Amino acid sequence: MYPLLVLGYLSLAHAAIVPGRAFDRFITIWLENQDFAKVIADPDFVDLKRYGILHTRFYAATHPSQPNYVAAVGGDYFGLNHDEVVRIPSNVSTLVDLLDTRDISWAGYFEGNPGPGYMASGSVNISKGTAEGNWDYVRKHNHFVSYDSINMNGTRLARLLSFEDFKRDLAAGTVPQFVAMSPDMLNDGHNTTLDYATKWAREFLLPLLSDSAFAERTVIQLTYDEADDYKKPNQIVSLLLGNGVPKNKEGSEDDTFYSHYSTLSTLQNNWELPNLGRFDVGANVYKLVADVTGYRNKDPKDVANVNNSISYKGFLNNQSTMHVPLSAPNIKLIGAGGLPILDAIRYMWQSHSSEKTPYDGTGNGQLFDGDKHYPIYYPQGGDDA
Repeated sequence: MYPLLVLGYLSLAHAAIVPGRAFDRFITIWLENQDFAKVIADPDFVDLKRYGILHTRFYAATHPSQPNYVAAVGGDYFGLNHDEVVRIPSNVSTLVDLLDTRDISWAGYFEGNPGPGYMASGSVNISKGTAEGNWDYVRKHNHFVSYDSINMNGTRLARLLSFEDFKRDLAAGTVPQFVAMSPDMLNDGHNTTLDYATKWAREFLLPLLSDSAFAERTVIQLTYDEADDYKKPNQIVSLLLGNGVPKNKEGSEDDTFYSHYSTLSTLQNNWELPNLGRFDVGANVYKLVADVTGYRNKDPKDVANVNNSISYKGFLNNQSTMHVPLSAPNIKLIGAGGLPILDAIRYMWQSHSSEKTPYDGTGNGQLFDGDKHYPIYYPQGGDDA
């Protein structure tokens, strides 16, 4: 590691725990490309389900993979419709900026990642015998690395680690409070099969569900980036596990409508964080947390007709007719944390406050598409989340 990256990692290892309202740590683990109905019938997943809460109406944002990873930390996928390398400018803030306001520790652990400063499209772990072309680690499955506010910051870049780092941190009791994890292209099922990935997930997760795994209330989400069938609604599995799930909720189901933006709103609600002023505002909060905090979720309108397999217009869309400038965040919204937009975002975008944006804060988790349900641009303002 470079010296600056070492310093960044050391600051992570010694971070104090900031208590949340419903949980103290959230770990999200992403697998690849499977339809909801197929996953819930898999024997290894069925075994895991008895320990957690299954979200039965959880939807990805679009296809293919990368836009969903981007959306989960930035509150939008900005029209992205491909898996090629992208750079999102530093004036676009992320979940990381929100967590930093309360000194909540975070990290990304990506299996096969050669190192925190690795910026290429992918890498092959020859020792595992990975076939040529079937990359071990891929950038497109790294939630954070496309954001310049992270990849141009040495301290933040130092927190994009490997699974070996996770094993060490778990043994040392220093796993951060927010963690995003992606297995390699074999274990996540991308280059293998559904049962290969669920078998890996069960073996990986069971030790983390023991009472001694974490001292703090920890929720572990097992989810997918997107569904496999582009012709059907983009419904995916999300399962909440860990000692942060009450015993009387184990083996239960939650039929609230959620999307990848719901993780952002849930974290904001749990830790009373400011918001990003994008589609994080208005996204439903996981019932596990909403039941504790009193947050009121709303069912989205017309969701049955939204084709969330087609990306809408945006500055990352590579189709000339679908490319539009980067939208300003709505700096006048109140998010699920009960707070306004992050101060740094307001200062950065204040001169754009007269611009219309697609973020009105009343989407109630609704997903827009590039087919018939385009994002609607409104003057900045909107109702509370």
